Amino acid sequence: MIVGEIIRFYRERAGLTQTQLGEGICTTTHVSKIERGKTAYSKEIIALFSNRLNINIQDELAYLQKVKLLLRNWHNALILRRETEIEELKRELEESTIVHASKYAVRYQLLMARYHLYRNEVESAFSIISKVEKEYSDMLAFDYNLYLHVKGIYYLASFNSEDHQKAISVLNQIDLKDYGNKEYYFHLGTAYFLIDSKVMSFFYVDKALRHFQETNNYMQTNRAEALMLLQLSGDMYSDFHYIVGRYKDLISNCEQYGLEENKGLLLNNLGYEYYNRGFYEEAKTYFEEALSLAGENSNSYLVRLYNFVDSCMEGKLAKKRVLQRLIKDGANKAKESRNTLHITLFKLLKLRVEEDYEAYYTFMEEVALPQFYSGKHVPLMKRYGKLLFLHYIGSNNHEKATEVSLYI
Repeated sequence: MIVGEIIRFYRERAGLTQTQLGEGICTTTHVSKIERGKTAYSKEIIALFSNRLNINIQDELAYLQKVKLLLRNWHNALILRRETEIEELKRELEESTIVHASKYAVRYQLLMARYHLYRNEVESAFSIISKVEKEYSDMLAFDYNLYLHVKGIYYLASFNSEDHQKAISVLNQIDLKDYGNKEYYFHLGTAYFLIDSKVMSFFYVDKALRHFQETNNYMQTNRAEALMLLQLSGDMYSDFHYIVGRYKDLISNCEQYGLEENKGLLLNNLGYEYYNRGFYEEAKTYFEEALSLAGENSNSYLVRLYNFVDSCMEGKLAKKRVLQRLIKDGANKAKESRNTLHITLFKLLKLRVEEDYEAYYTFMEEVALPQFYSGKHVPLMKRYGKLLFLHYIGSNNHEKATEVSLYI
């Protein structure tokens, strides 16, 4: 079958029809069957085809095996998040022409989608996933499971809880016997965490952690430990000093192994710990450091910028003009990336910093809370729902307070 794919690729590249290739050698029907892997063939016929196409079939077979190895190495580099290796292998694969016409074409496309997700280029990843769904109905078992994994990761990139539910549905379809990549446990655990199913999240993240430890995947080990710690830290009755100490240990590990991406996530999460307990100055410090490690065009940047500005406002830690500049920057970046959640969040900050409270509470009620509710953004819904509830209680509008109490 592989030989047939090679013959077809170079025939089409030479601009020959099947009839022209087979002229004086065999029938057009026989050429077609060879290309589709539907018949036996002699070495002599393949040698004649090769001469006509000016190729060495053995060299081409060896190169195709090299492509298979390159794809495997690229997949492993993406799993391990080794940036230099990822880019080098991508460049080498992009120089290959036959990969697009071989049985590995769908694998290449799916790994390219995963590469875009690694780079936070979500729309590019979606475009490839959609193309694969339309053009490749019959995949190898490994490739089909890779497709399920990549699509699950794509859904995780969303801020919408419904997409997180879709991630769970897709990832649960993976057959580990055919796939062999236990890394997907981490993404499944993450999806369960995002819908607040902590028991299921802990179950899968623990399985992922053990896998990462066994394979010496230090970056993903650190990420799995951070996610398990985040579940513990969500409980306000947990030992705060233990949590902070554990975060600092994980951050130290990041510095030791050069895990800048993980360090940013941990600093942001540690900022939440201080913010949730009203320690706004400490929260601001950690959010600011986390922000410095995020790419300016990433969703992480918007999340951390919002957190930084919010902590500054809560603690009265920055001047109004500084806050206005930061909010404008965040709003513009949210619009450029069409991030509807953060467009709304920065609009709330803008109205608040300008002290336009009538517009602030109106926007909260008519736009923000319905959006948080429909997107199942529970923490935001509860936070802003409580603010609006207290506003209406304070203004003796008990009917309105009752209406918005469903958000709390």
